[in-house]
Amino acid sequence: MLFFLLILIPIVVDFAFLYEILSFAKEVFPYWMYVTPNVFFKDILFIEGATFIVFGALVGGVTLYNAWVPKDVRKAQFTEYIWNWKKIREERNFPTGLLIGLALIAFGVIYILIGMFFQGFPA
Repeated sequence: MLFFLLILIPIVVDFAFLYEILSFAKEVFPYWMYVTPNVFFKDILFIEGATFIVFGALVGGVTLYNAWVPKDVRKAQFTEYIWNWKKIREERNFPTGLLIGLALIAFGVIYILIGMFFQGFPA
């Protein structure tokens, strides 16, 4: 539960310090010189969401590869049942890294959906 709360903290921080972050971004990046705070908040949520999706895919993919592909011989014949959950549960435990990767991907999608929700609001 604490992990989920820690993932949601950036939304609260972005919203609370939006104008301070926007003034800094206007000084550093010319792209955000003339954008409204709403557009900037949406852009930040999209960037954070994409980052969570990429890191979640990396963590989950590496965990899948390391945990479920036999260590001695890594051939294509052993990957035919990679999505057969019953077979996987019989042979191996459910790795925690996969759950963390899937959670990061899910929260990345949530961030992008919240960014899409804020897109329709006027400045």
